[in-house]
Parts: sequence; C-alpha cells; structure tokens
Amino acid sequence: MPMKKNENPFSIYAKASQITFVILGPLLFFIVGGYYVVRRFELPQWVMGVCVALGILFMLGGAISYLGQLIKTYEKSDKPAPKAFTSSKKDNDYYDDYKNG
Repeated sequence: MPMKKNENPFSIYAKASQITFVILGPLLFFIVGGYYVVRRFELPQWVMGVCVALGILFMLGGAISYLGQLIKTYEKSDKPAPKAFTSSKKDNDYYDDYKNG
C-alpha cells in the first residue's frame, strides 16, 4: 500500500491494526463464545461447528468490506475534479431574448 505524500506513518499502522481486528475479532468472538455456550449449556458439538462457520463468514464479510473501503481511499483517478458551473444571467442569451419582452 503506497503512502500518500502527506500521510502520517501512524495512519498506516492504524489501518493495519484495523484490518487485523476485522479479521481476528469475529473469529475469536464466535469461537470462544461458541466454546463457552457449548460447555455451559451442554449443547451438541455441531453448534460449535455453526459458530466457527459464522465466525469465518463474518470475518470474510468484514475483511472484504474494509479492503473495498481502502481501495476507494487510495485509488487514483485520471479524471480531473468536476468544476462548479457558475455564470451570471448576463452570459446567457436566453435572458437577453426575454428581458424586454
């Protein structure tokens, strides 16, 4: 990920930390939480498999979403920014035609 000229190095560290949290957060939540729920309420083992699958799904969804946001942030566009259209009424022939009419 190339750094912009005015970007702070801590900003890059923050983005790397966020992607780590987006990946590990759901996995840890669902795996640890699933283990606790299965042990606490004596549920069948397939519930743990469902929790692991949910953790992976949430991890993938969050990672894809976050990476999409990063791509939008860092993508470069060749098109110039649109300029605001500003003109006075004197510049338009329409107003000259109907001014005296």
